[in-house]
Amino acid sequence: MVLIGITLALMMAFAFWSWRRRQGLTTRRRQAELALRASEDRLRQLSSQLPVALFEYLAAPQPQFRTISDGVAKLLPCTAAAVLADPAVFFAGIHADDVAGLVWRQAAATAHEFEWIGRSLLAGDGARWLQIRATAEIAADGTRAVHGVILDVTALKQAQQDLERSRQELRQLASHRESRIEQERARLAREFHDELGQVLTTARMHLQMLERSLPADSTAAREAARNSEAMIAEAYRSVKAIASDLRPAALNLGLTAAVEWIAARMLGAAGIRYGISFTRVADSLDDDYAIALFRIIQESLSNIVRHAGAQNVDITLSHDRGEMRLLLEDDGRGFDVPGVDHATHFGLLGISERVTALGGILEIDSSRGSGTRLSVTLPQVPLKADHADRSTNSP
Repeated sequence: MVLIGITLALMMAFAFWSWRRRQGLTTRRRQAELALRASEDRLRQLSSQLPVALFEYLAAPQPQFRTISDGVAKLLPCTAAAVLADPAVFFAGIHADDVAGLVWRQAAATAHEFEWIGRSLLAGDGARWLQIRATAEIAADGTRAVHGVILDVTALKQAQQDLERSRQELRQLASHRESRIEQERARLAREFHDELGQVLTTARMHLQMLERSLPADSTAAREAARNSEAMIAEAYRSVKAIASDLRPAALNLGLTAAVEWIAARMLGAAGIRYGISFTRVADSLDDDYAIALFRIIQESLSNIVRHAGAQNVDITLSHDRGEMRLLLEDDGRGFDVPGVDHATHFGLLGISERVTALGGILEIDSSRGSGTRLSVTLPQVPLKADHADRSTNSP
């Protein structure tokens, strides 16, 4: 009997212990659930105050938002409840020009990540820009879902637009500056050639007359006059060279003549063989474009002579349906294009700025030991009136 009593007591004690243990586990589980619920509530309250929204969108079989956080109300003119009830409400809050870019509106064929930036129709000061970063996934049961986050990137977009506007203004300023520089160069070239050249020519004529009026036996005076005349002649040649450097007189004859002149002066003098192939409308370019292309070619040839070590250079200018393309190729030593430091290599920087100012595209293909290929593409280049009507597709 004693043994039976002990056994019963042990069984009752074990049962009580098990009950207490279950009670403790239930209490701890309830506390954990309450803590988790409280954490979720805090996260929901925090996300509702931030310009951020998390979502899960089912693309197939039935398009719908499975979840979306309350923060969507700060990004779009709708509430989370309205979006969950009807997904069309979400897309209706996006600018019509941008909503087409939301590719995840349709069922995703494969899992992939993507990013979208567009405007919201939420009322406020100016456009509200949103960014969606999401991942499309296909579950084992075939359900196609998109998980992502929606961010307000208005400040970043405005900063980018301000930066681009600032760059555009700098390009316009640079273009205006180059135009004024070319005008000043032309003015100085005229003054050097016309005024100073006339003075030197007149001085030379007077000196020749003085020499002829000297007595035949004035050997020293005649020699001094001849030496002075030679110095004046050299000064006149220097004036012409300076005037040509400022603005080549060949530019008055057209871009083709100017390029032939600069190529002979730079490449020919350096013993480099060259070929020039220009479209017939090259001499009908608007003056600003013609001068810009000439300066680009001049700077490119200067780089070739100083750095390339080339034996052959080809210069081609073609025109097709309003688009002008300049191509310069050499067989020199080449260089590492990505490694060029524009802070010290101002030649390439100047070429790039001129091309950008004209709304063109600059491409440089080069590597060490394989020569260099420089391409400039200018869309819709204006021509002078007398050639504009017959240059639609000029050879």
